[in-house]
Amino acid sequence: MHGSPPVEGRGEQVSTEKAAFDHPGTRAAWTRARRAVTARLAVATFLWLAAMIALIALHESGVTWPADPGEGDGVIGLVVALLPFAYLVVLYLYVSALRSTKRIRRILRAHPWQPIPAARKQSLLVDASGVAVQLQLSAAGEPERTSGPRSARGTVHRRRWPEAMERGAWYAGDVEGRGVLALPGGTDLMEVGPRP
Repeated sequence: MHGSPPVEGRGEQVSTEKAAFDHPGTRAAWTRARRAVTARLAVATFLWLAAMIALIALHESGVTWPADPGEGDGVIGLVVALLPFAYLVVLYLYVSALRSTKRIRRILRAHPWQPIPAARKQSLLVDASGVAVQLQLSAAGEPERTSGPRSARGTVHRRRWPEAMERGAWYAGDVEGRGVLALPGGTDLMEVGPRP
């Protein structure tokens, strides 16, 4: 593939020689996604900490709700007990998203972008970890070649599907293994892998 010229990717040229992470739009999109996940994790942690402090202070001061002394600790005690579990679920989701951004960066550093004619959402297939998609790998005029059903997920919004990918996309990685799917320009990064 060395020496191959840049190819059109729906209005923007992409080099099929350089690593996809070297594309300025890709690097900017990856940085934005990582910052968004980190910021959301920080906000969730702050809110959890503030809620815990407020609820513990209310509990220690003897406030109960409903205000029936016969009901023990009431709702505040229950919320204080359940809040750590809710935070663990949120923490798991955001740490999973941060790990996804690391995998995306690893793939983008190792593979160049390849324009593909389309990536189609498979509405009839249910995917627990994201969106079921099928990659159209052949260009117009060639015999149709597609991937099998794949699982794609965004870093910030797992199940959000950019409809524009149905009219052209960029793909980096192994078509049968793991890869990254993006809109032309390297934006809206989605991790792609085998369906579970």
